[in-house]
Amino acid sequence: MLQIEKSVAFSGHRTGKLPKTRDKYKILEKRLKEEIEKSIAKGYDTFIMGACYGFDLLAAEMILNRQQTVSIGNGGKIYLIAAVPFEGQADDFSQTDQDLYYKVLDQCDEVVTLNPDYRRGCFAERNRWMVDRASHLICYFDGKPSGTGHTVKYAKKNGLSIVNLYKDVEG
Repeated sequence: MLQIEKSVAFSGHRTGKLPKTRDKYKILEKRLKEEIEKSIAKGYDTFIMGACYGFDLLAAEMILNRQQTVSIGNGGKIYLIAAVPFEGQADDFSQTDQDLYYKVLDQCDEVVTLNPDYRRGCFAERNRWMVDRASHLICYFDGKPSGTGHTVKYAKKNGLSIVNLYKDVEG
């Protein structure tokens, strides 16, 4: 059963707004891994991602890799939940992103699909759903108006602790 106080949500930009250089992308990967490790050390055991290409799938891959070795408390495990805004979300992804999307979703502990079809506002609904089920947010947010920006604002309003990796990467 999902316990909000032990849940982390991820929110971040799609691939096009992630670091362009290999060095900066490696910094993002390193910092994300560190924050995941810190969260696990603090007892967080459930991780929720929005199932979109870019930051979400990067974070999900790290959780899936970490599931292989983690042991919380007395033999516990960590869980990955995908919050999908609508069926067919990946239809317009590149083939590479679609392949990763389906690979990740097949390995999630739970996949929650909020709507059968696309409808206006479904991405915001997905973001609120994630924040409402978490107490901590790990994000990659450049400060510009976006869905990630709305998610961060909603998380602040709801009292979540927030770690934004953007400044660590971009300076």
